[in-house]
Amino acid sequence: MHRNESENGPSHLQVKRKLITSRDNPVFKLAKNLGSRKGREKAGRFMVEGFKLVSEALLHPELVETILISESCCELEPGNLVSGSIPVSIISSELAQILAETETTQGIWAICKRPDWGRLESVSSADFVLVLAGIQDPGNLGTILRTAWAVGVQAVLLSVGGVDPFNPKVIRSAMGATLNLPIFTGVSLSEVRNLQEQGFRVIACDPQGEVGLFQSRLADKLIIIMGNEGQGLSPEWKAVAHCRLNIPLQPGVDSLNVAVACGIVLYEAYRQRHGL
Repeated sequence: MHRNESENGPSHLQVKRKLITSRDNPVFKLAKNLGSRKGREKAGRFMVEGFKLVSEALLHPELVETILISESCCELEPGNLVSGSIPVSIISSELAQILAETETTQGIWAICKRPDWGRLESVSSADFVLVLAGIQDPGNLGTILRTAWAVGVQAVLLSVGGVDPFNPKVIRSAMGATLNLPIFTGVSLSEVRNLQEQGFRVIACDPQGEVGLFQSRLADKLIIIMGNEGQGLSPEWKAVAHCRLNIPLQPGVDSLNVAVACGIVLYEAYRQRHGL
């Protein structure tokens, strides 16, 4: 970043911290361990990379524990990064390359605590919930979370066996949704049934569904269930639904990518729920 001078002095401040060069440094070791699901779950932490996502994280300063900056990124805008309220560690370029999840890293990371969204029972007070049963691809999950946040989904429930929502690829694809959208993991079929008993209408998305998307009713107290990329929804997940809906497709087309399909369904729900 370039230094900008103004009549009030520099608008960028030099961050002066001890340079971390050892892989055995506790802060670096924690950051490195957060690259694996096991490490994230053990620490109850995750990491975001890049200026945009770090800035998004800093909108939730109670979650941000440490900022890491590559020595090659020597100038930063003033504010939370250099206010002293959040620790800042400078790491060598070599260590930065080890942490980098992208080929052209911007050289800045934030170690964050996982948001605490409370108990699953709190979802009963919502009226627009998305259930993802067995989503495996990080890019798909991140895209779905970003779309769900955009249309006002109030909670996302992830079944056992799905991809970790704090996977770095999910974080990048979600573009801030992970920090702002209540996400519950390890959710069972019985827990969805419990929510159903509390007044939710449950819709399962299925290419062989008996109701067309544009003939469906999506303005109620609603749970939408989307299935696995390859196998779709299991019979057990289909059975919990009040109805199964399909997205109209041209003859010969079997299905859509799950993130695309989910986006279409969520925006139809958004349209109906807002009277558009």
